Amino acid sequence: MSARATATPPPATVDKTAGGIEAAAGIETIAARLLTWGTRLALGFVLVGVVGMFLAGVDPTDAAQPGYSVTAIPGQLLALQPEGFLWAGLTFAVVLPLGRVVVSGAGFLGAGDRRLALVSVLVLLVIGASVVAALGLGR
Repeated sequence: MSARATATPPPATVDKTAGGIEAAAGIETIAARLLTWGTRLALGFVLVGVVGMFLAGVDPTDAAQPGYSVTAIPGQLLALQPEGFLWAGLTFAVVLPLGRVVVSGAGFLGAGDRRLALVSVLVLLVIGASVVAALGLGR
């Protein structure tokens, strides 16, 4: 065997790899916290909405379904309307995965991993194109 085959990589290579692993772990920790606390918040809003409907005597199977409007949610929350809490919870639940992609992309960019940052941007572009297409089809 040659000395080259058994030699360990130079310290700079080992440190760079360890730093990359630490950066990736940090990104995953932040994304996991975002998903955990965001899910708790979303479920809390939904729970308040369901309890509010129950206390108001609203039967969800017979009640008219209110239309979804992002701009109406803050006013409904301030007025303590149960549907505002339901819509806020559902909106949080839908937006959370998007937030995870944004956090991961920013983390990858901060760690110098341009390839994975580009993948994150491409995922956001695909989601954006899907939203635009869905809105166009809804007309």
